[in-house]
Amino acid sequence: MRYERLTDIVRLATRLQGLRGGMTMDDIAGEFRVSRRTAERMRGAVEAAFGPLETVDTGDRRLHWRLRSTSLRGLVQLSPEELAELESAASHLDRTGPVERADTLRELAAKLRALRRPLSEGAFEDDLEALMLAEGLAMRPGPRPGIEHGLLPRLRDAIRAGRKVEFDYVARSSGRHSQQVVEPYGVLYGNRAYLVGRPQWRNQPQLWPLANVSNVHVTGELFERDPDFNLQRYAERSFGAFQEEPIDVELRFDADAAPDAASFLFHPSQAVIDNGDGSLTVRFRAGGLTEMCWHLVTWGPVVTVVQPVRLRERLRQMCADLAAHHADPAGSAILDSA
Repeated sequence: MRYERLTDIVRLATRLQGLRGGMTMDDIAGEFRVSRRTAERMRGAVEAAFGPLETVDTGDRRLHWRLRSTSLRGLVQLSPEELAELESAASHLDRTGPVERADTLRELAAKLRALRRPLSEGAFEDDLEALMLAEGLAMRPGPRPGIEHGLLPRLRDAIRAGRKVEFDYVARSSGRHSQQVVEPYGVLYGNRAYLVGRPQWRNQPQLWPLANVSNVHVTGELFERDPDFNLQRYAERSFGAFQEEPIDVELRFDADAAPDAASFLFHPSQAVIDNGDGSLTVRFRAGGLTEMCWHLVTWGPVVTVVQPVRLRERLRQMCADLAAHHADPAGSAILDSA
């Protein structure tokens, strides 16, 4: 067996042990870019080397395989590149928040380093330091909301236990203070972090910016989560965070911008069409027209809103308002100051 294949067998064994839902033959073939027949041979090699595999009931008709062996503990190696990725992710969270997630990643990195076999310690630390010195985060403007310390752990406890939470809330638009009792369904992360939860006075979940939430208390009152609610589907209803009824959107990018647009993920539901003349069409279905406009402004005149008309009109009005706001005051000149 070639050494590259041996490495793949160890990697596959690690994946089969680490994934709760196991892996199907299609998963193995796709991840390792091999034929189904080769995937079957790899699965057999894992079973021969590390012990019997078991099937996992996931509700899927396909067989999901999982390894429940402890023999991998001495074979799994932690690389400097992997630890550097954790540190980079933590540094990104330091800048964008929530900071508690950065602390969790650094705690994970410390535990992994403690479990690592102490081979070539000096070389490992030197490589890790070199990687961290060679990588950084580009400056990018964006919100860095202050989230109350300890808020995320309390919300996670409530979500896991299926208990209602009570908290103080300040509305972003009006500044009005209120006390809310909410059934917590999950947390969404984007430019800002939001609690997805159903309040007592509404039948549907809504978004609560975590920066506006404080004094969270996990109550003793249980609630029954809507079995039809799916957090990912809820998030994909919108272009950003604003929840509106989804609509069909079609954008056309000029030939000069087509390569950049082709590399963008505008929405998980998107379809990208090469128009044959160098331009590119992107179609997706989502709500959140205002956030779409905020993003489209950054593309300037290289993008055209084909549909819907109301998105094009809202973008036109936003640009007109911006132009009027920054126009020179009547009868005066703006002087540049050195």
